[in-house]
Amino acid sequence: MRQRLFALSAAAMVIAAAATGGSPASAQTAPTDQITHSAASPGQDLTGSVTSLRQNPDGTFSETSYTPRAGVTPAELARKLTANGVPGVRVTGGTTTMAAAACSYGTARTWPTETTCFARWSYNGWARPQMYFRDRSNSLWPVGRAVTKWNETSGIDSHYRTFSAGCPSTTVHCVIVYNAAYGKTGEWEDVVGLTRRYLNAQQTYYTGAYIALNESYGGTEYQRWNTACHEIGHVLGLGHNTSTTSCVYTYRTTQRYPNGDDFNLLERYY
Repeated sequence: MRQRLFALSAAAMVIAAAATGGSPASAQTAPTDQITHSAASPGQDLTGSVTSLRQNPDGTFSETSYTPRAGVTPAELARKLTANGVPGVRVTGGTTTMAAAACSYGTARTWPTETTCFARWSYNGWARPQMYFRDRSNSLWPVGRAVTKWNETSGIDSHYRTFSAGCPSTTVHCVIVYNAAYGKTGEWEDVVGLTRRYLNAQQTYYTGAYIALNESYGGTEYQRWNTACHEIGHVLGLGHNTSTTSCVYTYRTTQRYPNGDDFNLLERYY
């Protein structure tokens, strides 16, 4: 199963590299907010984010955010992923860390890197970064409705596309949304969905991303909608919200929408 996901990762890297349509270094000036990460521990905040960071041979980075099923704490998930051989696992964010004004707005939190509170998508000549979510999931996942809601935020535009429709140009950012029965072992133990992002060597700009939704844990329409909304929030740059009123809350719930703090935090950076 891990080989299957790694193959998916390799394919997504090729697609992501082709879709960015410009060097992130040529976009707007990178933010300079410095942050620190906390290690996973038994007493870790219950609203933290579980991530895995890897440096690629060319000096760039790939980082994955894992969404736990209900009832599994971030610290528990981090221990399981580490035991299953996933490298670079850590817990970040939540109510006890990243409280600095640059990294949060109300209950919303950014998804930080090692160098900044917020990694941006490049503008590539547009007034706002253009995000195109190419949906390769089945009809059980309300990806289109989730994308439509996120497009209500100003500063970054989110568009829904069927997978066959492709993306309209090389200056927009294509994010493929996959789904499959990835199983309940290895990198997918207690994980209902993940977002993998690719970052430049300075970890200040996204160079690509994809979403994978795990069919193995089933779920109601609203739970699946929640997971789709949640992972899109990560693609846009958000970490876990500390409130159950947001779909980006740590765990899968039936909340289908972002809250106002999620929008306000994105609009601070875009």
